[in-house]
Amino acid sequence: MEEHAKKHFELAGTVTVGPKGQVVIPADVREKMGIAPGDKLVALYLPAKGSVGFVTEAKMQRIVEMMGKNVEELRSVLDK
Repeated sequence: MEEHAKKHFELAGTVTVGPKGQVVIPADVREKMGIAPGDKLVALYLPAKGSVGFVTEAKMQRIVEMMGKNVEELRSVLDK
């Protein structure tokens, strides 16, 4: 198994929260995530970890679509 596949997360750097609550995502992270100026991100609060994470809007849309498909499949199985 590749080394990076074993990691559940990696330290990406530090950010400073500005007066309006804004943070700048480090350039290398933006590059890895394919984030460009003007892109929309979904902020996720993970209360069990006391953490915040970001997912691109496009990726979140795909996740929602997969969830919807799985719900429809489950519904069809339960309806039988």
